[in-house]
Amino acid sequence: MIRNITQNELILLAYNELPPDKHSEVLRAVNSDKTLNEQYIQLKNDFSILDTVAYKPNPTSIQIIKEQSCSSSPMEMI
Repeated sequence: MIRNITQNELILLAYNELPPDKHSEVLRAVNSDKTLNEQYIQLKNDFSILDTVAYKPNPTSIQIIKEQSCSSSPMEMI
């Protein structure tokens, strides 16, 4: 069955989160269509780049959150 594969389905395929029957169908479509295959490979490359990114909050942001947390303590409201 030939049908259009959505970007969402490509993402689910890349994350291996499609049901087994749908996984096979989408994978067949990706392997048989050059454009889909290129999009799928690009998604996988993007995911590998994102996996290497590490975020660390700014120390000022952490301090503000701590101060807000302390100032809105439930015991303080009594």
